[in-house]
Amino acid sequence: MLGFVLVALVGLPAPQDTTTVDAPVYTNEAYGVSLPRPFDDWVFEPATDRQTTTVIFLPRDAAASTQLLGALGLTHFDRPVALARVANQRIESTWQRRLGPTFEVLVRDSLTVAGLPAVRVLMSGAMDHVALDVEEYMIARDSDLVLLQFRYPRGLPRDSIAEGYRRVIGGLKIRGSPPVEQALPPAFAESVAMAGVVPAGPWVVAAYEAVVRYDTQAVRADIAVKVDLVNTGTAPADSVALWIWPAFTLDSVRGLSGALALRRRGSVSWVHMAGAVDPQEGASLTVFYQVARGARPYPSPLLGLSASGAYFATGWLPRVEPAVDSAGQPLRQSRPAVTLSFDLPEGWSAVAQGHLSSNATSPGRRRMTWRTGDVVPALSVFALGPYRVIARRDSGVAVSVWLTPDDSLSSAAIDSLAGLVRSAWAFCGRAFGRLPLDEINVAVTDLPDVRGFVGTLLIPHPTQPGSASADSESAPVRLPTFTAVARELARSWWGGSVAAEGPASAWILESFPAWTADAAMGALLGDSLRQRSVREAEETWRTLFQDRDVPLARVPVSAASVGLLRSKGIAAIEAARRAAGDSQFREALLLLAVEHRNDWVSLQDALTAFGADAGTVLRPYLY
Repeated sequence: MLGFVLVALVGLPAPQDTTTVDAPVYTNEAYGVSLPRPFDDWVFEPATDRQTTTVIFLPRDAAASTQLLGALGLTHFDRPVALARVANQRIESTWQRRLGPTFEVLVRDSLTVAGLPAVRVLMSGAMDHVALDVEEYMIARDSDLVLLQFRYPRGLPRDSIAEGYRRVIGGLKIRGSPPVEQALPPAFAESVAMAGVVPAGPWVVAAYEAVVRYDTQAVRADIAVKVDLVNTGTAPADSVALWIWPAFTLDSVRGLSGALALRRRGSVSWVHMAGAVDPQEGASLTVFYQVARGARPYPSPLLGLSASGAYFATGWLPRVEPAVDSAGQPLRQSRPAVTLSFDLPEGWSAVAQGHLSSNATSPGRRRMTWRTGDVVPALSVFALGPYRVIARRDSGVAVSVWLTPDDSLSSAAIDSLAGLVRSAWAFCGRAFGRLPLDEINVAVTDLPDVRGFVGTLLIPHPTQPGSASADSESAPVRLPTFTAVARELARSWWGGSVAAEGPASAWILESFPAWTADAAMGALLGDSLRQRSVREAEETWRTLFQDRDVPLARVPVSAASVGLLRSKGIAAIEAARRAAGDSQFREALLLLAVEHRNDWVSLQDALTAFGADAGTVLRPYLY
């Protein structure tokens, strides 16, 4: 029986002599399983053979040979399903043979689907002369196996197909499964490329040392990163799965003895070491790569390069550890120290996190080095440009404003900006515990809005387009609002020193800073203003997002989810605060931030800290 099940979904074309089911949902009463179709023009073609039901779903009138299809397999064993064994045999006995010499396993991990244990595998190769990627879920319900398969022909837009497949997973119902919501898997392109999925391995990063050289004429950054690794496994390892963001072009990887062999697959490259590294021993790799203006694929507003400046506000460092799981939720990773050295044109400066340890000039070039300090950022960012720095060190934390020649702010405007930063920083320190930082850097960039990171704010150019000379005290400027400053500075705690893992990561990373801005506004300007802002957020959630409402434990970390997280997310936190009581809630939030500094926090950590009463009212928002 097992051998037949393992090949039942591969030997397609679609089932023959069957009745096509043209309906929004396919239901199998015998197994108690139902699932929606991905798109309105898709149909189901079920067939049963040797006690195994196979259901193909594909576009109406399409040929299975195009490989644009999904499949559902249902079968029963005489013993509980051994998921690991099933997954191993499908990979080795079925897919490796069918997908030919280009076969490769991209991801394999465990998760929960419809409240039941499952294994998810992503593979690539070619079938019947069609290059494709295959995503397969093996779900166990005691002695029943539910096998769900999705195919992605590489010649078709992947994002649109993935949207329909997410609908199938999200609507899958299995009789007898626990009433537990699971996070929807991300779009395939995001999970494999953008999110930095690499196969799980024994390696962790101990430290990064990066050198960034910027060329203003070519508008290009050449990057060399020394990555210190440790083998945390139980056996020697001689290869490393290395990921870089797809906007970057990998040039080479070198070890202590010279260049290392590479085998590339998309944004993941397998690096073959010069020799095996024993458990608990270390190794070093130097990764050389570059990015130029107009880099493709995957442009992002968080990466900007121009002849007048640049900013890197995304995951630009190489990774050797998986960043997300099968459900698209962030995974716990190492938090290494980072040293950034910059080789820049004369007159340019770099603004990064930590402290500036060296700053030297030579004919035509400037060299600067920044090192992380006691707070280890979850994300390393920097900005480059012809900056001059103006510091305000009146009281409390010092605020250094880095301006370009086009941002000639008046002294009053700089005082105002520094005052906003100091006020918001002081509130966050009281609410979440003071961070050992004595300086906040504010750098102007071409970003369209304010972005906050540990001890650093990147803001849009504040001078209004077409305004009068900013040397005048009355020059119109576009300084960030207090709400934006408070929200983005709160990311020094939530998402910076305290990173989030697992379900509801997006809620912690986005909603906590947004709620902080409202709380800070109430503390400084009166609680009535805070209450009005909270009511507006709740109204926004119930009106604008009524048709797109998703449980907060399933919301992905993405730009598209920000509106929901800043409305429903704030409503959830306020409900928890009212249930726990203001004093207990604020104490719990403070302890949560302090106890998880330079560490990771999970949804369960938050629910435990808030207490049983708050947890009860939070569950309807989360699940």
